[in-house]
Amino acid sequence: MPNASNLTVHRRRRTIAVGGFSLIELLVVIAIISILAAVAVPQFFAYKARAVDAVMHSDLKNAALAMESYYATYRSYPASIAVLTASGFLSSSGVGVTVSLLTATSYTVTAAASGGTQASYTLNSVTGLIN
Repeated sequence: MPNASNLTVHRRRRTIAVGGFSLIELLVVIAIISILAAVAVPQFFAYKARAVDAVMHSDLKNAALAMESYYATYRSYPASIAVLTASGFLSSSGVGVTVSLLTATSYTVTAAASGGTQASYTLNSVTGLIN
């Protein structure tokens, strides 16, 4: 049968061995999390900027559709975005949409928002392209 001093030494060894994580293990975990964050954060901001761009493109296409619908009804294009808004066009939150008449039969629509890859995009009714 083991003596009492031998049991005490055995208990101390067991509690020290089960104690917790070492400083090296904690540093390794922190380093891994830091590397993952360094990769993920820039990607998150890139995705966010592309999402803002997509919202601006969507607003441009919706505004152009509203312009053409207005033209089909009144046989002229509206001179301002306020007229389009009064007839049902709604721009997305945080996106400013402006309309410029080039001629009686052509126009440009510009959408601007912060946080995108570009400050603004413009749709030309003649070419149908977004620049």
